[in-house]
Amino acid sequence: MSAAATLAQDTEQGISVRGVNKLYDTADGGQVQALVDVDLDIAPGEFVSFLGPSGCGKSTLLHMVAGLLEPTEGVIEVRGTPAAAGRPDLAIMLQSPVLFPWRSVIDNVMLPVEILRLDPVAARRRAEDLLELTHLTEFAKKNVWELSGGMRQRVSLVRALVTDPPLLLMDEPFSALDEFTRERLNVELASMHDRLGRTTLFVTHNIAEAVFLSDRIVCMRPRPGEVIDVIDVPLPRPRTRGLVGAAETVALEGRVRAAIAEYI
Repeated sequence: MSAAATLAQDTEQGISVRGVNKLYDTADGGQVQALVDVDLDIAPGEFVSFLGPSGCGKSTLLHMVAGLLEPTEGVIEVRGTPAAAGRPDLAIMLQSPVLFPWRSVIDNVMLPVEILRLDPVAARRRAEDLLELTHLTEFAKKNVWELSGGMRQRVSLVRALVTDPPLLLMDEPFSALDEFTRERLNVELASMHDRLGRTTLFVTHNIAEAVFLSDRIVCMRPRPGEVIDVIDVPLPRPRTRGLVGAAETVALEGRVRAAIAEYI
């Protein structure tokens, strides 16, 4: 296959953002420019982080890819079709795990399977594999209120993956956790990405987190929200804990910090 054909296939199966602007109306009759002139291509299997200070439109862009918001101008295509809410090939994970306390861990994980009416036997096997991958097997029948915050986030991650979506969107999923738990979950998430290879978009304020997890980092500035740089992360995969604090990792963190230094 030629390079041009490969690029066309990647664009069709990945994510394409073209000329996207987003305006919000304010209570006083004015408007806020949340995003301006965003152009971005994301290839299948990439892990791409959106990084920047509050108010730069990271979550807005993620939610538009998910079809939860519409651009004021521009076009977003996901795997060759317009972005739309409720599509079965996409899962989104938010800051809060949003688990149901009256359901056990495994029953929370299986909820999307029930909603989408998927094969429960195959999905149950996949859920059990994912619980093992995230070190939750022994807690499968526990009530979610018995779990720590980090464990609840792992349950939320497993629930997002149980339907095997090609695209995973994550909106600051670990921001409320302590630094030690966050690092552990980053290592687990990196391991899952290396094994499962799905396209992942990840919103974060944390430079070290973005560098450790990502293939590319989209650096953004606020007021108006705008992409100011896209930085490649050539760290080897699989990503292991040994890369945390390594010289090449620290150097990349410095480059990312310099790109957004004016805005932090």
